[in-house]
Amino acid sequence: MDNILSLALEAHSDEHNHHRRYEIIVGRDLLNFWTVSISYGRVGHRGQEKRFASRSADDIKTIIRHRLQRRLSAPNRIGCAYRLVSFDNASGFETPAWLPSDLMAKLFASPYSH
Repeated sequence: MDNILSLALEAHSDEHNHHRRYEIIVGRDLLNFWTVSISYGRVGHRGQEKRFASRSADDIKTIIRHRLQRRLSAPNRIGCAYRLVSFDNASGFETPAWLPSDLMAKLFASPYSH
C-alpha cells in the first residue's frame, strides 16, 4: 500500500489516565483500489487496526470524515481532545479534498488541546 496521506492524532489526560493515539493512512493497493488503514489505542501499545478498501475515492473520504468527526467529540466522551501530532502527504496529492478544512480547523482550534 502506498502511503499517499497519513496523519496521527493523540489525546492525553493525566487526570483521566488517557493517552490515546489515532492514525489514518490512505493509499492505493495493487488492484488500484483506494485503501484506508485506521490504527488506534493507547500510546506505546500495539492497539487495534481496521482496513477499508473501495474503488470509489468518495467511499474512503466518507470513512475518513466520519472518523475525524468522532475524534472531535472526544472532550465530551473521554474528557480530553485529540490534537494533530503528525501529518504527511505525497506531493501533488489534493489533501483538501480528503481532509475537509472545517474538520481540520476544529482539530487545530480545540480549547482542550495542550
